[in-house]
Amino acid sequence: MDKKPILLIVDDNADLLEMYQEILQVDGVTTLAASSGAEALSICENNPNIQVIISDNNMGEMSGLQLLEKIKASYKPMPTFYLLTGAFDISEEKLKSMGGRALILKPFDLEAVLEIIKLDFKL
Repeated sequence: MDKKPILLIVDDNADLLEMYQEILQVDGVTTLAASSGAEALSICENNPNIQVIISDNNMGEMSGLQLLEKIKASYKPMPTFYLLTGAFDISEEKLKSMGGRALILKPFDLEAVLEIIKLDFKL
């Protein structure tokens, strides 16, 4: 039996993390949540089937970009990586050059993000 693909959502704001997790439910996909970059790395170590990561950029000890760098260095194939940000301190070109898929600017339409995720999972 094939393992279900996994979506990992990373945000240090507990309320937002819970909301994202509720809204970004995709049939046939397991959704996991991490409240920090370090927790996300631990989850990745224990769940090699993660296909998509959506991470906030502005987090405490490790930014979303730093998480992307660590994921890129450690995991082959690398999961599809989306970066959430409310700031304009990073360009989409920079994110893509680092291996990320797309920059999602806050506030954003969660339904539109859900449709993008479905395409990544080919659902």
